[in-house]
Amino acid sequence: MGALSWFIPQEKQFFDMMIEQAKNVSSGVDAFVNMLEHYDERDKWVKEINRIEGRGDTMVHDIFEALNKSFITPIDREDITHLVSSLDDILDYVEAVAVAMVLYKVERPPALLIALSRTLQKGSRIITQAITMLKDFKNAEAIRKAITEINTLENEADALHRSALVELFEGKDAIYILKLKEIFDNTETATDKCEDAADVMGDILVKYA
Repeated sequence: MGALSWFIPQEKQFFDMMIEQAKNVSSGVDAFVNMLEHYDERDKWVKEINRIEGRGDTMVHDIFEALNKSFITPIDREDITHLVSSLDDILDYVEAVAVAMVLYKVERPPALLIALSRTLQKGSRIITQAITMLKDFKNAEAIRKAITEINTLENEADALHRSALVELFEGKDAIYILKLKEIFDNTETATDKCEDAADVMGDILVKYA
């Protein structure tokens, strides 16, 4: 039995809160993928992503408020802060990309952007599964496997990002290139934040599992 079992049970509220946050992030990424795949309805999906991001901000506020009021936490405060912040960053970047695509009047999402968004989607779903398992530390090996899968997806995202930039720079419209580069860069950064969350979970396992 890991060291975590010695903590006061009610303090596991933090895991419940982070699980809900992760589910909300995954919903936001799902909405982003839907936006790209049903681009004619992009205005509707941007509003939905805005709504989900706002809900995410409230969740972050609630978690940090609970941290400030709690004397005992189930894991290090620093780990909770880093994990919550990484999850929040994923949603922030997704919202930024969705809004930029409308503001920049992108007529059609490139195929590689859709592929990159699906990679992000897989990562966000695995993170939710891993955080759910993290609550009780009953299956540390499965959590480690999830972390490895997220790292693999990040490598895939890097490769897609590089391919997208190569394809993009073959164009001649400099303004379009700059706009799409920002969109690709921010989408790839969202996958980086998935890996950041996985790294935090890896550190937690080393300490407590």
